[in-house]
Amino acid sequence: MKFRTPATIRATLEQLSRIRSDARLLLWALVVQLYPFYFFDSGLPQPADALSLVLMIILLRGWSGRLPMPFIRPLKMLIMFVVYVFAVNFVWSFAALTFSLNAKEGFLLAPTFYVFNGLMLFTFLLMFQRYGEFLLWLTVRLVLVSSFVQVVASFVLRRAIGRSTVLFNNPNQLGYYALLSACIILLGQKRLKLSTLQVTAGLAACSYLALLSASKAALTSIGALGIALLITKLRTVVVVSLVFAALVFTDNPFSAAIEHAQQRIENDQSLSFFEERGYDRIAAYPEYWMFGAGEGGYRRFIETSAIGAHELHSSMATLFFCYGIIGTLLFSSFLWLTFWGAGLRVWVIVGAGLAYGMTHQGLRFRLLWLMLGMIMALRELATRDRLAARAAKVAK
Repeated sequence: MKFRTPATIRATLEQLSRIRSDARLLLWALVVQLYPFYFFDSGLPQPADALSLVLMIILLRGWSGRLPMPFIRPLKMLIMFVVYVFAVNFVWSFAALTFSLNAKEGFLLAPTFYVFNGLMLFTFLLMFQRYGEFLLWLTVRLVLVSSFVQVVASFVLRRAIGRSTVLFNNPNQLGYYALLSACIILLGQKRLKLSTLQVTAGLAACSYLALLSASKAALTSIGALGIALLITKLRTVVVVSLVFAALVFTDNPFSAAIEHAQQRIENDQSLSFFEERGYDRIAAYPEYWMFGAGEGGYRRFIETSAIGAHELHSSMATLFFCYGIIGTLLFSSFLWLTFWGAGLRVWVIVGAGLAYGMTHQGLRFRLLWLMLGMIMALRELATRDRLAARAAKVAK
C-alpha cells in the first residue's frame, strides 16, 4: 500500500504511533535522535552507533537478500572503494612494519570508519526497502526534532569561553551537523511535504547552531543552501526571508550568535588556507598521487607539513593524498552513481553539503551517510512514480 503523507494532526499522530509497536522503527528513531549525543571521545563508537548495529542485525535476519537495482550499482562501487582502502592501508602497514590503531603511528583505524559508515548506509537502505516512503517521512521529522533539541540544549549547556559544542566534542562537529540537517530538511521538503513553517523553523534552528559553532565552512555552506531555496515555492522563500530578517535585525540569541561568530572570524589568526588544511602535503609528495600514501602514519610528515603529525583537514584532500587518483576515482564514481538522475535541486543541496569537505574531514560523520541514503531513496521513489505514470498512460 502506497504511503500517503498525513494531512491532519490526528493522521500524523496515527502514523507516529507505529513506532511504539515496531522495534525496528523504535530503534531507528533512537538512532537519529542520538546522533548528536557524544558521550565518548571522537573516533570511538557512540550510543547511536551501537544501536545502529543492533538494528542492522535485526534487519538482516528478515532480509530476502535482494535490493532494488538502482541501489546495487553505487553499493558495488562503494565496496570496491572500501576494498581499495583496506589494500592501501595494509600495504603501508607492512611497508612501515607498524600495525597500530593509533592514526599517527599506524594505518589500521581508517578502514574501520569506511566499513562502519558503509554498513550504516546499507542499514538505511534495508529500512527503506521495508518501510518505503514512510521511513523518509519519519526520518526528516526526526532530524527536525533533533535540531530543535540541540537548540534547547544550547541554552542549558552554556559555553564558558569560545565556540560552542553543545552535545558534541568539538565545534566543527556541531557546525557540520547543522549543515547536514539543513540539507536533509531541504531534500525532503517537496516529496515529503514539509510545511513552510517546518522548513523555516528547521533552517533557523540549523543556522543558529552553525552560528554557535562559529564554523566558517558550515556558515558558508548553509548560506549556499539559499540557492536551493530559490528553486522552491515563492511562499517559502518569502517567509524564510522575513523570518531571517527579523532574527538578524532584532536583539535576540540569534543576532547575538551572529555577532560572536563574526568576532571569531575577524580575529582568526590561523595559517593560510593551503597550509592550515594540509594541502601543502599533497604538493610536497607527488609520488603518492597515483596510489596514495595511506590514511595514517602521520608522523612521517611532521617535519614537512605545516599541520605536522595531523591528518589533512579536508575530505577531498584526504581522499586524494591517502588513496591517490585510483581511490578518488572510485569514491567519486560512488557519489556519481548515488546522485545521477536526482535533479538540479538535489545537486545544489548536495553541493553545499559536500563543500564543507574542502576545509574539514567529514567522511566519517554519520549524518553524511544518512543524507546519501536519503538521496538514493528519493531517487528510487521518483523512478517508481515515472514508471507508474507511464504504465497508466499505456493502459489508457
